[in-house]
Amino acid sequence: MTPSLQNITKKCILLVAALLLNACASSPVIRVNTDKNADFSAYHTYGFIDPLGTDKAGYTTLITKYLKQAVSQELEKRGYVFSTKPDLLVNFYTRLENRTYLMAAPTPVYYGGYYDYRFGAYAPFPRYVYRPYSYSYQEGTVNVDIVDAGKNQMVWEGIAMNEVDSKDLDNPQQAFSKAISAIFSSYPYRAGSAIPVTGNK
Repeated sequence: MTPSLQNITKKCILLVAALLLNACASSPVIRVNTDKNADFSAYHTYGFIDPLGTDKAGYTTLITKYLKQAVSQELEKRGYVFSTKPDLLVNFYTRLENRTYLMAAPTPVYYGGYYDYRFGAYAPFPRYVYRPYSYSYQEGTVNVDIVDAGKNQMVWEGIAMNEVDSKDLDNPQQAFSKAISAIFSSYPYRAGSAIPVTGNK
């Protein structure tokens, strides 16, 4: 394979890898954990832990403001009411990490070494070697913990993980709102009910 063709092949592989990652990044990966022994019918009100995981620096950050707004909206849609003496306490945390996606892509090699005897006589089947390629990106994680205030015990946890792009960094409030909405799409309870609901919550 000529050097120019090799460069084209490499660029195509990297482009495909980027497109695949971006396609995956359109929807965050959601993970949830639920305390099976918790009585969700006993919960009607909510509040926030003080200090929140995003306020470890000793003051309220903009991230905290965005997350509190988004979480309050989701809980109130489900019938919960904010209280200074709540049944449930909410805590959250965020993390941004650099990641590298590695892939081994097959690259055809037509000539070289032992196979030179075919050169110029006829078109052979290509041999394939697997060469590593990498794609660097930033991964954002949002954790939401819901705690039984009376027992001081976590009863539900939601985690969202997704690739962070420049649009997210330029508009963090919208990005956090989408992440919280995605997390609570897997929260199946309404205030005062232990019966999980499906569909539009």
